[in-house]
Amino acid sequence: MSHVVDSAQCTSAVSGLLPALACPTCRAPLAAQGGSLVCTKCQHHYSVVGDVPVLLDAASKAEIAGFRSDAENVRLRQQLGSRGVARLVDIIRPPHPFAFTRRRVNHAKRIAFSQLAAASEGNASPRFLDIGSGILGGLNHSGLSAHVRSNLLPLEIAPTSGVGVVGDAHKLPFRDGSLDGALIQGVMEHVRDPFLVVAEIFRTLKPGAPVFAEVPFIQHYHLDPVDYRRWTHYGFEQLFANFTCDDAGVAAGPASALTDMLTEFPALLFKSPALYWSTKLISGWLFSPIQLLDAVWGGAPRAHVMAGAVYFLGRKPAEAA
Repeated sequence: MSHVVDSAQCTSAVSGLLPALACPTCRAPLAAQGGSLVCTKCQHHYSVVGDVPVLLDAASKAEIAGFRSDAENVRLRQQLGSRGVARLVDIIRPPHPFAFTRRRVNHAKRIAFSQLAAASEGNASPRFLDIGSGILGGLNHSGLSAHVRSNLLPLEIAPTSGVGVVGDAHKLPFRDGSLDGALIQGVMEHVRDPFLVVAEIFRTLKPGAPVFAEVPFIQHYHLDPVDYRRWTHYGFEQLFANFTCDDAGVAAGPASALTDMLTEFPALLFKSPALYWSTKLISGWLFSPIQLLDAVWGGAPRAHVMAGAVYFLGRKPAEAA
């Protein structure tokens, strides 16, 4: 069970992070005090759950609590967990409609991200922030080098398993120029203000540090816990206009997008969550093989016109202050 650690545990667990952490309210440095962290300027206290600092201000807590209580898929996961069938669902559910192309493409781009991050190998304590991938565990980490993996810090909105810091991507709880790289995969569609999130990534990265981002273009509306928008290939590049672009393109191709639409289409007839998700389970297995066509369509000259997802790989300019 999660618990708030005592003073000694808190100091031991987070002392290595303290040089990089900042108050999400005023961005001032934090200090360990008792079983919590306290802002050295505004004196706001933040709890430490297990070994995880929970760096959310009151506004972020209220917003996130409302989203998670309203999201149908979050409630369903809680119900399945309480009935002991969540593990069975994980076993029998079909592959994600984007699994074939996205995993293959993103694996290669994470290798490229790792190569850009190699410049930090001489640092005493490099930090690579993985924003919003906590619930996926290592599914978004294939291709990352041992150097990046061993210094990866997952950030989520709740202290779930595998999370290193709890925080709001709109108010990243890190000091200016304190991070050696950032990944944000399948997250940007779920944030309220993507321009603010990208600005926060820019602020917290060191000059020359890499960023890898991936987001859907044609994908069904999905609450996790909220879903706001989609991006074209060119629109996503514009979102990261302040960064130097090393590569950008299609992460999941047209066949992946078609698989997603066909999987979702039959389930739309049902209001009942049980019937909706059961139908998606069946249609997902039925149409999943279609995504394999992205072996051809994923590299087509106009694949971005009907892409399932797009990506951006770049760096904070070395001359950025």
